Amino acid sequence: MPKLAEKELMDMYYRHLEGRYFLDALKNFCNGNGFGGSECVWCVFAGELEEWDEGYFGETGVCYFFDYPAVDEDQTIVLDYPTFYYYLKEASTDYLIRHPNAKDEVEARLEEIKQKFNIS
Repeated sequence: MPKLAEKELMDMYYRHLEGRYFLDALKNFCNGNGFGGSECVWCVFAGELEEWDEGYFGETGVCYFFDYPAVDEDQTIVLDYPTFYYYLKEASTDYLIRHPNAKDEVEARLEEIKQKFNIS
């Protein structure tokens, strides 16, 4: 089976948060920490790993891990901060359709994330 495209993987990541963990993930992102949607789908930020750590991917960006059984073949993707934010904003829009009462918190967290990672 071919590897999934970036967009499909990112949609899968945010689906694994199932709405229940979305706000927790946003809080983690504000602190530069990744978040696991499940045991087989999670992400880490560059600042969480040292050069000698397994999985080290550089000094910037966010690495997403997709392991079996979420995918047929284990995959990882590394996104720069603007691309990470693009998918996060898209997921936030979807989340707010189902949870409109969280609008203020989500928008405040998005702004905090934008500032932390110097995203214009």
